[in-house]
Amino acid sequence: MEQGKDQNVYQDWVQIIERNAKDLTNKIYIEGLDQGRGVTFGEMNTYCNRISGFLQKKKIVAGDRVSLIGKNTIETLIIYFGILKYGAIVNPIFFEESESNFYRIVNMVKPKIIFFDEDLNLDATQCASSDWIKFSEHGTGPDGDSFFKQLKKYDPIFKGQAVKKEDVCVILYTSGTTETPKGIHISREGLFYMTDEIVDRTGITSQDKVLEYRAYNWASVQLLTVLSSMLKGATLCLAKKFSRRHFPDWLKTHGITISSGVPAIINMLINEPVGLGRNDVPSLKYITSSSAPLSVESHHRFEELYGIPIQQMMGMSEAGWMAGNPPGRRKIGSVGLPMKYKEIRFLNEQGAECAPGEVGEMVVGGRSMGLCYVKDNGNTERFPEEGFPTGDLGYKDEEGYIYITGRKKDLIIRGGINISPMEITSRVMEHPAIREAATLGVPDSIYGEEVVCFAVAKTGAGASADEIIGHCKKTLPDFKIPKKIIFLDALPRNQRGKVAKNDLLKLFEEQGK
Repeated sequence: MEQGKDQNVYQDWVQIIERNAKDLTNKIYIEGLDQGRGVTFGEMNTYCNRISGFLQKKKIVAGDRVSLIGKNTIETLIIYFGILKYGAIVNPIFFEESESNFYRIVNMVKPKIIFFDEDLNLDATQCASSDWIKFSEHGTGPDGDSFFKQLKKYDPIFKGQAVKKEDVCVILYTSGTTETPKGIHISREGLFYMTDEIVDRTGITSQDKVLEYRAYNWASVQLLTVLSSMLKGATLCLAKKFSRRHFPDWLKTHGITISSGVPAIINMLINEPVGLGRNDVPSLKYITSSSAPLSVESHHRFEELYGIPIQQMMGMSEAGWMAGNPPGRRKIGSVGLPMKYKEIRFLNEQGAECAPGEVGEMVVGGRSMGLCYVKDNGNTERFPEEGFPTGDLGYKDEEGYIYITGRKKDLIIRGGINISPMEITSRVMEHPAIREAATLGVPDSIYGEEVVCFAVAKTGAGASADEIIGHCKKTLPDFKIPKKIIFLDALPRNQRGKVAKNDLLKLFEEQGK
C-alpha cells in the first residue's frame, strides 16, 4: 500500500483510553470469566491514572522499563494499561513461563520495577537492581490486595507526561520453539498501527464481545483482543486459560461474537467434541485460527461438526498480524490477504520476486512493524528496512491470497531434495485414526536427513506404524515416505501451543533412532 495513505489515523493510547472513559464510562471493558467480576472503561482509566501517580512517585520516567509477570486477569491488564498510558515501557511475561526464562528475560530487560503475581514464588535476588512489587488476582475484588489498596491514595486524575509516537512502549519476547526467546521493541506508533489493521480486517466494533483465553503476553493476543477491544470500545471476555468443559458455556452465556482460537484447540474440539452447535451461538460470527498451520482437513471437519466458521490468519511477534482472511471473502487453506499496513512479497533463492503460484520466502514490511531485536548483551539489531525475512515458505495466488507451505529452516533436505514437513503431516493426519501429527528431518548417514513423523492416535484407535506408512504411500512419492512413525500420547508444545521440535528430536534420539 502507499506509505503516505492514512497518515492522520494515528492515535496515542492515552487518547484512546481517555476517550473510552468519557464515552463508554459505565460499559464493561473486561469481563473476568474466572473472576466473576468486570472492570468498566471508566474504571480502567481511573486505575491507569492512579498507577501513573504510583510510577511517578517511584521516579519512573518515559522510556524506563517495567516488567509484568501475571496471569490472564483483570489486575494484570490494569497494570499493563497503566504502564502503557504513563509512557514507560511494559515488558509482559506470562505466569506459566519457565522460571529460568523469568530471570533470563528480566536480567536482559533490566527493569526499574517488576510487578509479579503473588502466587509465584520468585527470588528477588535474581534481579536485585529492580523493585519487586506483588499484586494478586483479588486486587479489584471486595477485599483487594496490598498493592491495589495502596493505589487508592493516588489521584484518579493524572495529566501524564509527554510521549512521542516513536517511543518504544512494549518489549515482547518470541516463543522460542527451537531457540531461546528473543526480545522485540515495538513503538507506540507501531503498536497502534498493528492494532488498527487487525480491527480493519476482523471488523471488530463497539458492539462485539470478544473471547480470549490465550496468554496475554503474546503479540497475537494483545493485538487481536486486548488492544482491539480497547481501540473500538468492545467488551473483552477474559479467561485464565482454555477450558474444553467451559468453552460452550462461555460462548452461549456471554453472547460472544468473536472467539480467538489456535489449531491445537480446534483439533481438540474435533477429536473430543463438546455440546455445541451453530444454533446454540447465533451471535458468534467466527473463531479465528493462528499461531500454527491448520490443515484444510481439520478446517472442514470443524465446520461440518459445529457449523461455526473459522477465519484463518497469520502473524509473528516481529510484525504483528501479517495476513488474514476477510470475513465473507475467505479461502480455506489460505491465511488470507496482507493486512492494511503490510507489504508482503515472496522471494526466490536468487532474491527475485516470485510470480503468482511460485513458492519463495515470505518477506514482510510496512508501517506496522516492530523495530528491532534486543540481544543478550543489551545491544539492538534493527530489522532491515527493505523487509523482514520471516522464514516462512509460500506463495500468493492471482488474487493476492497467501498460502504457506512450510518453514525454510524446517525443510528436510533428503539426498539434496527439499521436502516440506507440512506436506507429510497433512497426509498422515488424513488417516482417520490420527488425532495430530508432526514431521521433522533427523540426521541420516546416507541421505543427510531422513523423514520421521510423530503421531498421536485417537482414543481407542488401533493404527500401526505400517498402516500409516501404507496410507502415505498411496499419495506420496517414495522419497517423501516417513522412514519411521513414532506414536506419542501427546505432542510436546510450548506455552503458545506450537510443537516443540527440539523435544521431538530428543525423543527420537532417546529411542535409539
